[in-house]
Amino acid sequence: MEDCCSTNLKETRVERNGICPSCKNKTKNVKLITLKLLLKPSALETLNAEETHYFCSTKDCDVVYFDSINKKYLISEIKVSVHQKEDSKTTPICYCFDWTKDAIEKHVKQELFPKPIEQIRENIQKNRCECEVNNPQGSCCFGNVTKYIKSI
Repeated sequence: MEDCCSTNLKETRVERNGICPSCKNKTKNVKLITLKLLLKPSALETLNAEETHYFCSTKDCDVVYFDSINKKYLISEIKVSVHQKEDSKTTPICYCFDWTKDAIEKHVKQELFPKPIEQIRENIQKNRCECEVNNPQGSCCFGNVTKYIKSI
């Protein structure tokens, strides 16, 4: 006999294999700590800590995070702007050291110091970054910064 209060997650679980339920693009796993720190309180109240969570970086998709039972967290439910989904020049690319698109562009074009790549690399080497708790993607921004500089 089943407990009337139990939830049978096997029935509700959707195997996503890292595919966003909204845009159908491939995503990356993200640690629970990232969601705990970056979700707004109302969204955090709905977080199921037992599930696997994913980050969707697709620009035109409103979903930032989703889990293995199809719970979605939208741009409006995140405390910070998400670099991959925002065009604003004031949106950070490096969340730990506050390198915005505008600041990176200015330093690169005007050859100002510190240079973004060198400054970020030095801080990474000195173990100063906290990407998993500051960056919505839950991982290092270095690749994002490099890619943005190449696009300038």
